[in-house]
Amino acid sequence: MNKKLLTAATLAFFASAAHAQSSVSLYGVIDAGISYVNNSKTATGHDNLFKYDDGVAQGSRWGLRGRKIWATA
Repeated sequence: MNKKLLTAATLAFFASAAHAQSSVSLYGVIDAGISYVNNSKTATGHDNLFKYDDGVAQGSRWGLRGRKIWATA
């Protein structure tokens, strides 16, 4: 019981502290696409194939960008 209570308290603490400020933004590029392969070897012979591909042009990437805001009282 104590282990469950400790886990719940820890998760509640981090959940309340995991909000972003208005000066932080998430950015990135998702590189995904569909590839067409003509005359691909399959288990039943040769066939045309459509498949999902990632990293066709560039790799996917993401990051956080922020700016410092000085609070004055």
